[in-house]
Amino acid sequence: MGKLMFRCPTTGRSVSTGIPVSREAFAAMPVFFSRTFCPHCRDTHEWFARQAWVGEHTDAEAGAASRHVA
Repeated sequence: MGKLMFRCPTTGRSVSTGIPVSREAFAAMPVFFSRTFCPHCRDTHEWFARQAWVGEHTDAEAGAASRHVA
């Protein structure tokens, strides 16, 4: 199980949404839209499921994505 991730459009850094999800569950989800606060640029970003992926989130850096959904 990993965390649902997306990329900050301002900094280009990966952001963890804090939502725990398995790759299988994420692949089975319908298309959705969400808003998440970004700790990197301190703004709220709007994103679609197609811009997200399930990644391994660490406290030091949220950039260790294991799968990106294009």
